[in-house]
Amino acid sequence: MNRLDSKPQIGKLASDLGLKKTSKPVSQIVRLARKKIQKVASKYNCKSLQALLRAAAGDLGTVFREIHSDADLDHLVTEYVAKGETIFANLPNELRKNDYGITIKRQRAQSWEPRFVSVIDCRGDKSFRAYFTKWHELAHLLTMTPQMRLVFRRTHGAALQDPEEALMDVIAGDLGFFSELLPIDGTSDVSFENIDRIRSEFCPEASYQASLIGIVKALPRPCILVHADLAHKKGQTHREPLTLRAVQVTVNQSARDAGLQLHRRWRIPQNSVIHEVHRNQRYGEAAENLDWWTTSDGGALPPCPVIVKARPLFGATVALIIPID
Repeated sequence: MNRLDSKPQIGKLASDLGLKKTSKPVSQIVRLARKKIQKVASKYNCKSLQALLRAAAGDLGTVFREIHSDADLDHLVTEYVAKGETIFANLPNELRKNDYGITIKRQRAQSWEPRFVSVIDCRGDKSFRAYFTKWHELAHLLTMTPQMRLVFRRTHGAALQDPEEALMDVIAGDLGFFSELLPIDGTSDVSFENIDRIRSEFCPEASYQASLIGIVKALPRPCILVHADLAHKKGQTHREPLTLRAVQVTVNQSARDAGLQLHRRWRIPQNSVIHEVHRNQRYGEAAENLDWWTTSDGGALPPCPVIVKARPLFGATVALIIPID
């Protein structure tokens, strides 16, 4: 079960959307958003993720406005305040350090103009998250209810997010790498090279890390993506030594269906090629077995032969773990 399923805000949103009561409202809401995007893809005959993004924005009644400098922000504020949209006057205060995007409902839009403006903050390092931020803003519009707010904001950092904003990230991660538009089938080799090619051709605006996660999730073949780095076990003090651990784990649906699992903070097996790659910062791959992994309670995973492909990433290491057929 998704950790968000138990949050009252998510249950209320599902209810407001007219969905049946369930113990898994997150899956219900994501499916609803996906069905809407499938209709958009079909209606506009979208052939790429970029085309889908543009079509979805138009269909949902918003326009993206990217901010690359403080001057851009000032010009945008002036433009919309002159149109009688006084809510834009506070926009510089709304886009704070941890805010990446904001969608505002216009009060004085002409009949031919979009009802919403989605402002995407691309200043500095925020530009690397622009693609994901756009889908986050669209996720709000896809799940809009009669109780909607006038302003939606994307804030980065789980500790800063309320459950509804976190859910929008879940939806954005699913739709931003819409599997129906990716050239992936069950016979394709799972490799970093193929993921790089897909990203370059179909979602070049997406950050590398978001692409890895999104494309792995879309794979029809079982695959686990591990982001490994030196870290403490949960509950350890900073005085204890760091060990190489899975600081982030993505288990795609096909792997879940096959009964495979890995969890965050688990220690990387000492005999795994991931250690060698992390130490030497060079690509490596090897045949391994999931029963090398020790669970948090000291047990071992069931035997499952896998191929592990690992590469360095900004001083850390990412690895693809693929079961051997």
